[in-house]
Amino acid sequence: MKTLLSTSILAAMLALTGCAPTTVTSANDAYVADSVVTANVKSALALQPGLNPAEIYVETYQGNVQLGGFVSSQQEIDTALAAARSVAGVKLVTNDMRLK
Repeated sequence: MKTLLSTSILAAMLALTGCAPTTVTSANDAYVADSVVTANVKSALALQPGLNPAEIYVETYQGNVQLGGFVSSQQEIDTALAAARSVAGVKLVTNDMRLK
């Protein structure tokens, strides 16, 4: 009788444990998150009046965004930096943009 009860309890515990959520993180998860941040920053740049997003490249690594390229004015640099900083998931924005 004890063996049957122990077996039943063990089976119930295993069944419940199998339903427990698990969190798996990998390098691919970070890559996907960075690619989403990059896409969102590019979208934010495209929405800025007077800014040509084709002139600016965006790279993201672990939420750190680097903007580069050649733009026409300091105002464009400032606008691009502000737009990038406003995007969710951005931790830090580094400016590597240069004036033409």
